[in-house]
Amino acid sequence: MTKLLSPSVSDPSSVSLGPQNKVSWLFGSLRVTELLVWARTQLFQLFISSDSLKNKSSKEKEPNQNKDLPDPSWRSADCWKQPVESVSALSSIIPFTQSSGPRHHLPKNSDAIDFFNLLFPTALVELITNETNAHAKTCQFLGSRLADWVPVTTHEIKGFIGLVILMGIQNLPDPSHYWSWNHYDNSYTFYRAMSFKRFKQIAENVRMGSFTTDDYRGTSNLTDSLHIFRPMLDILGRAMWDAYRPNCCLTIDRALLPSLEEESCHIKGSPKTQPQVWLLCDSKSGYCHRFFIQVGEKAGQRPGFKVVPELVKDLEDKHHQLYLASSLTSVPLMQKLLDQGIYASSSFPPPNPILPKELWEKGQLEKPGDFVQRQFGPLLATRWRDTKEMGCLSTNAAPGEPDTVWRRSQTKLGGLDPLNRPMAFRLLQENMRGVDICKQLLACNPLGGILQDRYWRSLFWFLVNLSIVNAFIMLRESRKDNPPAWVQDGLFTQVNFRKRLGNQLAKCLSI
Repeated sequence: MTKLLSPSVSDPSSVSLGPQNKVSWLFGSLRVTELLVWARTQLFQLFISSDSLKNKSSKEKEPNQNKDLPDPSWRSADCWKQPVESVSALSSIIPFTQSSGPRHHLPKNSDAIDFFNLLFPTALVELITNETNAHAKTCQFLGSRLADWVPVTTHEIKGFIGLVILMGIQNLPDPSHYWSWNHYDNSYTFYRAMSFKRFKQIAENVRMGSFTTDDYRGTSNLTDSLHIFRPMLDILGRAMWDAYRPNCCLTIDRALLPSLEEESCHIKGSPKTQPQVWLLCDSKSGYCHRFFIQVGEKAGQRPGFKVVPELVKDLEDKHHQLYLASSLTSVPLMQKLLDQGIYASSSFPPPNPILPKELWEKGQLEKPGDFVQRQFGPLLATRWRDTKEMGCLSTNAAPGEPDTVWRRSQTKLGGLDPLNRPMAFRLLQENMRGVDICKQLLACNPLGGILQDRYWRSLFWFLVNLSIVNAFIMLRESRKDNPPAWVQDGLFTQVNFRKRLGNQLAKCLSI
């Protein structure tokens, strides 16, 4: 029976029938056996429809996949010419002039919880509350467990998240120790918020969507692997985008879910079938403007054309400079972005099929500081030797224009040697770390006391943690000239922010 009820999870308790669903009326009129028959029929029809739609979709889309790709003459090394350094080449790169930075109407004395509420809106807390209660109601109806469940409130969900944040700051071997005076100094906060039993109840049953949400799983979305997350993704995505206007320089790279990094050897299935999270982040602060969750890849499909267009919506014709992961980069994608008024850059080790093979063979880079450049229209290919040779493809840099960087001397003990660095690599090295900064902030204080035994749970908590990181960056940039009293010596640290936010959320239960 378990497999009939929930092909995506291992137990029937994970089937959640949200209060908005058309099937909610069944609770009062159908017996358990009738509900199981209904579920079996729905799932059978779903599998048939999904297969037919998937086959139809692949037949329709595959022939048109590359319809927008430019002339492939770039594949010939003869088309890449020696660049001409000139003022016109530099002036053809239009400067970024858009307004950027935090965008909100919070008062000057706003605290950690105010910025978190901005990035994790009330509508999202209400969604989690409703779906968690709907899931618990389903479990009670099916007689599996949760006989003593009391409906959770929005204040409880906030308090629960607050405790999860605090548990991530100080890791204890047993979650129950956070409620122990002998093991944890701040145990009073946990006692006041909720009992350990209640915390475990919520942790096991918290949900963000229904496994049968008709609104997001209609006939046009039967193949949507993320239908459970779609309401949360919509709310969270709008909040992240609206709160911070993008700066000139942005980066796109992949972030691994915790379970993919730490438990991949214990998880069945190919890693390629697991969700990949791509982030669009500010190059300096690490603020995440947008995310794209990729589930599965089609054979022969260019990953850049799948991921990048989803992340750069609303950036067209504003002359942003985009720094891409090498796995997304291609000449056609760079050309397409430039047609949309977006400059781009990416680096990769040699030899790499992004560029024609002959370009890697022409010209030897004998010593650090040597570089070779070739141009194909507005695209500039650069090979540069630092400690080792690297390649760069860009549309945001003029040829040449080297500056000087210093590296540890190979001949003088404790000395430094100067070497030339072309502008393409200077811009890249100064602006390529946005996603790395965001990932460091995510990993610095992971959330604690939570289950991450399923990919959907891991993704859910990743998104919660991402909201916390964004809230920290928003507060730091909004109040850098007027820091809160809990900020010591004007130094904004994430651990102090999380302590403040965790305690404020935990106190929501006493409001």
